Amino acid sequence: MKKHLSFSLPRKPTFFRAASRSLLPSAIAHWLGVRAIAIAPEQVAVREGLRAGVAVSTVMILALSLHMPLMAWSAFAAFWTCLVDPGGLLRPRLETMLKFAALGTVISGSVAAASGFGLVPAFIALGVSVFGCALGRLRGGSATQIGVLAAIVAVVAVCYPLPPEVALRLSGLFALGAIWATLICVLAWPVDPYMPLRLACSAVLREEERMTRRLLDVMKPGAQGRTRHSTSIGAFRREVRSRIERTRGRIEVLSADTVSSRARATLLPAIEACDRIFIALIAFEHAALSGETSHAARRTLRVVTTTLHRMAGEAQRPEPRPDRLQRQHRLLARIGAEDSSLFGKGAQVCAQAVQDLIAAWQTGSSAHPHSSGQHAPPGGVRAASVTPAQGFRHAARICVSVLVAYAISLKLHLPYAYWAMMAVVVVTQPRVTTTLPRTIERVVGSIAGGLLAAVMGVLLPVWSILLLIFPLAAATIALRSVNYTLCVMFMTQLFVLVTDLVSPGLGWDVALARAINNIIGSLVGLAGCLLLWPEQRNAPLAAQIADAFRANIRYAALATGPETLSWTQIESARRKAGTTSTLAEIQCQTAGLEGLRRSDQIGKARDILFLLRKLAGAASVWWMEKTAEPTPAIRQRADLYNHLADQFAPETLTPAETTQHTDPKLNDILILLQKLDLTDLENEPSPSISQDDKRSF
Repeated sequence: MKKHLSFSLPRKPTFFRAASRSLLPSAIAHWLGVRAIAIAPEQVAVREGLRAGVAVSTVMILALSLHMPLMAWSAFAAFWTCLVDPGGLLRPRLETMLKFAALGTVISGSVAAASGFGLVPAFIALGVSVFGCALGRLRGGSATQIGVLAAIVAVVAVCYPLPPEVALRLSGLFALGAIWATLICVLAWPVDPYMPLRLACSAVLREEERMTRRLLDVMKPGAQGRTRHSTSIGAFRREVRSRIERTRGRIEVLSADTVSSRARATLLPAIEACDRIFIALIAFEHAALSGETSHAARRTLRVVTTTLHRMAGEAQRPEPRPDRLQRQHRLLARIGAEDSSLFGKGAQVCAQAVQDLIAAWQTGSSAHPHSSGQHAPPGGVRAASVTPAQGFRHAARICVSVLVAYAISLKLHLPYAYWAMMAVVVVTQPRVTTTLPRTIERVVGSIAGGLLAAVMGVLLPVWSILLLIFPLAAATIALRSVNYTLCVMFMTQLFVLVTDLVSPGLGWDVALARAINNIIGSLVGLAGCLLLWPEQRNAPLAAQIADAFRANIRYAALATGPETLSWTQIESARRKAGTTSTLAEIQCQTAGLEGLRRSDQIGKARDILFLLRKLAGAASVWWMEKTAEPTPAIRQRADLYNHLADQFAPETLTPAETTQHTDPKLNDILILLQKLDLTDLENEPSPSISQDDKRSF
């Protein structure tokens, strides 16, 4: 007798568990994520925040007790040292913080002393310091962070013109604050160095779990949200795909030492299993949006939802328990054996992914049986992403922009001019596409934080402002990996209130100066990226959409071809289709931010990208439904997509044709995709594409 399967959904998390996992409701976090607003609520670093709060607040209490306004530099040094702490293993953390402490000590005293001799020495010292610090980008991520914060030390120090003997005292105070913060960071509240990676991996699985819950809502009899869901599939899949690739990249660069390899052996199989389940979810989504509402399909989705929930819980444990996934594997395998529909075949894909994950966790090996092994260079070393020429151009760009912001501040007699220069250092990125969002985030965070700080500075007494230093420093560090705008908002309040403590009675003036200076500095940084030795921009939107079109057509050709392909064989084409579509969608959003001059082109681009996501979903369905003896309709579809893939592949062109080759036009791509049948799941004949249509490219 057939046994009834238990398909209860996972229980909702308790209040305290949900509060510890995220400061934002998951729906809001997802809404922001699919709109390209970077936010990672699972990365809230409570313990790191507590360290920063203790380090900064204790120094400020001492400064007020001793009536030493200059000791605010110790508080700033403590905060910056907590900010430069990269997390992870103790040795690289300690090395990073000590390097910053030494560099900041030298820069703070020397630049302040040079500023005391006049404007010309101040400009020279500032320019040399900022240029040298910006060159840290050539030596990797850790050196980049040290260089950015050391450049901030220089722009603040130039606004403190001091005689040499007092500048030496300032260096000593900086060293005192930095060493104190280093001790706090190393000794207080130790954390698992790999917890951020575990949380990131778990967050991807929870995002897929959220995807299955949305599909269950869509598949309810009489559900009304199918049209609204279909219009957001591109943003949803882009968010999941981006999270998978970012997390995989962070895991694959872990070194081969004993501790790191153990974490890699736990997390890499989990993200690979997540990637394999994602292809089944894409097929499920395509079927659901095509009208599938059967009880068997909803039953399969409930099991997959529970499986993802348990996988997410185990992925964030230092020692995952593979036996907790055994029951889910048996349920998925049983559904796959009993159900020959698309959802049964998808259950087989998920069951195989869970089985391989269980085996990897039991053996402790990161060599995943379905991993292509081509994601990262051997030894976990990431190739250099910045050439020397790019590094020098970027350093010169920041240096000139900072000096321009300093000159503007002096010309306009702006108080607290270092805030404008700090904005330049922080927002200026190698490319305009990253500088523009950073500029917007910093301006918004600075205005919001400045207004809140002004209200607190006017209404609250000194002792209560002093008490606020601890939570503000803690919140700034705790949220630095969550969202940049939130981090800037709390950082602004912290700096304004610290300034108000050492210079009482300013109130609104400090907050207003902070907001104005940040706006000026952000605009100067953006102008520097646009005008000063700009880097080569990304490929035009039409070219990126053409690449995405070719990649998706190629994926569809492989998925519909007569030969049976393994996961490893299909994975490369599927990932290329997903990543090229994601890049094109990001470029489309950037083009929208840059203005409405190409609104018609952007509208066509969005329609194409939506149809490409539908094509990817249909291809996933066709791959899972492939049989040994295809019907004539399936052969016709396979011939069509293989012909399109061969015709539009650049490698099929002759050398003479290559020199004359141009990307297909957006209008032609849109017309062809509209003629393709992307909702056919019943093996009906595909529409015929005429030779004129194929040659229109």
